[in-house]
Amino acid sequence: MASPPSSAVAGASVAATALADVLSGLSRTLPVPAESAQAGLSAARRIGLIWAPRLFTLRDAAQIGAALVSATQALARDAAPGDAAASLNAAARATRSCAPSSASPSLTRAYGLARALCVSLEAACLGEAFLAEARSDFGDRQAASAARDRITAALDAAVDRIAAALGQPAAFLLTSAAGQTCAHLVDLTGSLQPLVQVAAARSMPSTAAAWSLYAAPARAPELVARNRVGTPFHMPATFEAVAPKS
Repeated sequence: MASPPSSAVAGASVAATALADVLSGLSRTLPVPAESAQAGLSAARRIGLIWAPRLFTLRDAAQIGAALVSATQALARDAAPGDAAASLNAAARATRSCAPSSASPSLTRAYGLARALCVSLEAACLGEAFLAEARSDFGDRQAASAARDRITAALDAAVDRIAAALGQPAAFLLTSAAGQTCAHLVDLTGSLQPLVQVAAARSMPSTAAAWSLYAAPARAPELVARNRVGTPFHMPATFEAVAPKS
């Protein structure tokens, strides 16, 4: 396979090294079992220390891109959905600064290979983040709506860049995934209760508050966690709770 210009090779190598660091950070922040995290870190080291310095052809770049995406998907598959989306979105944002840039038009064109590598990982992170949102258990209507807003904002920030670097089909796939996830969240929102502010006459134990709201003292830990209360025996006089079903 023909080698790309030397400036393209250099730019792609720089990007691959930086993207390996993104994968390494994702391996450390995603809530995954230790063996999954270690596999992600091993992949990041292999890419950053061995493959990136030896990137000479388009085939080398494709191998690195595939490895970055595969390792990210494996990590996301093993992560707890409710906690994964934030780390995946952060990793997607981090990829935006991994490609070199230049005021030179010729170098800007040559760095297209580097940008394609970065956008490939960004799209993979976003796709997995959307899936994590869809698989999450939301406790209230506002939480599901906030997830929908996050998906829309992430897609809007990335779709033009993905289309430019990878083509319209790739952008269409990510847009379709976002649309399907948002449609699911809209359906889910209708079945969830909203958050409300509860104003009590005085401070009370969380079990008493849970009984008053839901006739279910077992939901006391939910109130404690939602309001970050230091002791379950003294809820604040005003606190946040999921509205009881009528």
